[in-house]
Amino acid sequence: MRARTGCFQCVLDDVIGGAKLEADTPEQRERVKVAVLDYLNGHFDLEREPSEFITGVHRILKQVLAKEMPFKALRDKCNTIGVSLSKRVEAETEGLPERERFQMRLRWSIAGNELDFRTVGAGYEMTEDEIHARLSDSVAKPLAVDQTDAIYAICRNAKDVLFIPDNVGELAFDRVLVKEIRRSCQRITVPLRGGPITSDAVVADGDTCGIPSVADRVILAGPDTLGISWKEMSRDLREALATADVVIGKGQANYYVLTEHKDEIPGRVISLLRTKCDYVSGEFGLKGKVNVATVLK
Repeated sequence: MRARTGCFQCVLDDVIGGAKLEADTPEQRERVKVAVLDYLNGHFDLEREPSEFITGVHRILKQVLAKEMPFKALRDKCNTIGVSLSKRVEAETEGLPERERFQMRLRWSIAGNELDFRTVGAGYEMTEDEIHARLSDSVAKPLAVDQTDAIYAICRNAKDVLFIPDNVGELAFDRVLVKEIRRSCQRITVPLRGGPITSDAVVADGDTCGIPSVADRVILAGPDTLGISWKEMSRDLREALATADVVIGKGQANYYVLTEHKDEIPGRVISLLRTKCDYVSGEFGLKGKVNVATVLK
């Protein structure tokens, strides 16, 4: 999916909000704003995916603030909560029949996207039980786009699966789903970013959330990009995309890229996400933030 005119303001608001959290002084916040506006005015293009611009402005944020990993406290808290809650989910779903267990773990993986601090912010003042209740409520509601039966059948017949995660926190729920998919496929590969950008999961987050214990391979996706980048992806990721018979992408940033490049991917392509804006929800004829499990190809 390519950028829309409204993406300009959304990208700007996103990074300015980040600067309010991470900048030490008003002068730093102003420097971020000036640099970001200069970048967007020179680079914003409706022929490119929105994630490219979010990557660009958050790289500016890191540079101006001289912080290699902004939002570290929030990132760590997301992972702590996610790991704890995902263990409860794994135990609660273990005794379900196979198809139901798969679908419930998939729904929890999508619901886990609500742990994205870029969109929920002060939600982390809630207790673990309150967050569990909130996510449970999300799981209990019907998916706005529900192709889980088709996804189950595709995964049951898969040999080589590439599972592309999204954020910290939800990565722990992804571990449970990756473990479930691995019950039937021959190999599953998980790419993680090599550098931090906003709330996206990096290799160290994979270790924290237990991804190496359930995946056959953990590879480097590329540098500090929001979602995977078609331009900046690693050689390992490019090879994995070319050889996997099923590619599963989590989150809106990966949805942008997979919808634009799905015809260049030989295997089946699946997207699991909670939409963050009406532009993406509109792709499905919907409005508001909704949970989606769809087969793109």
